[in-house]
Amino acid sequence: MRFILIFLITFSLNAEEGFDDGFDDNVDEIVIKTAPPEKGSVYGTINLEAHYNLNNNKNLSSAKVLADLTAEYKMDSGNKINGNLKAYHDFIFDESNNYTTTPDGYKSELNLNELNIEGSISANLDFKIGRQIVVWGKSDSIRITDILNPLDNRTPGLVDIKNLRLGRIMSKLDYYQNSLKFSATVLHENRFSKNPKFGSDFKTSADLPENKPSDGLKNTGIALSLTGEFSGYDFGIYFADTYLDKPYLENGVLQFDNKSKMFGFAYNQVIDSFLFKTEAAYFDKIKYSGVDDTKSRIDSLIGVEYTGISNGSIGYELALRKINHYDPAINTQSNNFTQQETYQHALRFTQSYLNQTLDLTAILGAFGKQGDAGGFARIALDYAIDDKLSISGGIIDYMGGSTTADLTKDNDRIFTKISYSF
Repeated sequence: MRFILIFLITFSLNAEEGFDDGFDDNVDEIVIKTAPPEKGSVYGTINLEAHYNLNNNKNLSSAKVLADLTAEYKMDSGNKINGNLKAYHDFIFDESNNYTTTPDGYKSELNLNELNIEGSISANLDFKIGRQIVVWGKSDSIRITDILNPLDNRTPGLVDIKNLRLGRIMSKLDYYQNSLKFSATVLHENRFSKNPKFGSDFKTSADLPENKPSDGLKNTGIALSLTGEFSGYDFGIYFADTYLDKPYLENGVLQFDNKSKMFGFAYNQVIDSFLFKTEAAYFDKIKYSGVDDTKSRIDSLIGVEYTGISNGSIGYELALRKINHYDPAINTQSNNFTQQETYQHALRFTQSYLNQTLDLTAILGAFGKQGDAGGFARIALDYAIDDKLSISGGIIDYMGGSTTADLTKDNDRIFTKISYSF
């Protein structure tokens, strides 16, 4: 569009300078007026979502209206302001139902997930300040180096990680040099994941009091990354010094001051129709409930994705987390019976049909070396009726196998959603 406008304006100027346009000189002057570029835009989705539980007495366990709104505004200076607002109201808690209590934040919520300003300081240096989302690593399903943003985990396994990240206030500088990008980030806000609350389908025990670090200067974290994108492969090198999204129990209070330094690496490579990926992260010290000294931990991942399927792909990822200098006291209820080595599997299949208007997604997520320590299986269909309206639905099966997984295995459900985009 910009090229067409420039061409038309140039054409008009040349005509005024005596260009023989083939028209009579008495023809009235043609004035081309162009509309000023829009400085701002607002877009998003309005969703109606419902869950029906299959194996317990909760029956209709959710009937939500959700709004996901994004706004952008470009200033005269060239800087841009971005915002994302998420809100919902669950009508299941407005009427008599099978829930004896309403968990905090489950009936309604208003979440300003992103609000930031970004721009360029020079041709090679950009900045972004405010609540934002920064994605590290290469995995689509398992978090290894992707530690900067917490997640909304209140309904496990239902939504992909990319839709679960919660914004966090940061100040970020990005320096570009050819195919490399160096980022330096200051982490001002200590925000942690939203996990199931007492009274919900996924938690039957009372919520414990929590002690979270403030957002003062002494609790500010830092994060550094060097990433490169090249023909056929890309990589990332990461460092972070911040509070981990992992509390520990002390004197009956969940403590969130679990600060650790993380050194990480991620790599992707394309070979023919295969995408190979690997990640590794080292945490220098982690606190566990009932253990006096801290422990270091190494997390690693390997994965492969095959895209040779017409309009589809299939991928598998395997992660291993190993605690160094393991203490048997870690294998207790207060630590979710964490063993020295924990395995996580993710198997994903996607396929599009009907001229890519119907999308099938099937995911299996499992824990344990043999995949026998709990997990979930989800299959869903998403049909685009037109450019604005779509409908989706599916079923999720929660698998038992470990003490913590057995708490969720009876929450199998059918889910459906109608989405309107604007």
